[in-house]
Amino acid sequence: MPVNPCARGSPLRTVVRADREIRLRHRVVISEPVLQAAPEYVRAEARVRFEEIAEAMKDVPESSAFWESVSTSRLCLLVHGWTFFYTFERGTLRVTDACK
Repeated sequence: MPVNPCARGSPLRTVVRADREIRLRHRVVISEPVLQAAPEYVRAEARVRFEEIAEAMKDVPESSAFWESVSTSRLCLLVHGWTFFYTFERGTLRVTDACK
């Protein structure tokens, strides 16, 4: 079964279980005001860290209580003295704010 290319910023991982193919996706979305707030080197480092976070979350079972907690929490990532606030819901890690 061919795998369709996914949108940029939306890596696709395919897992085969019991003769069926399951596609797991994640996206990292950073709003334009957040992109403008931090210097380029900080944004680049934050982007790498957010991709790593999103990738790791794909391994958490859907039935885990972790997802209920994450869906009701405002999370943050610290990079070079900058704080990036984000949420994670339904495969999308959304960066909503940044401040120093």
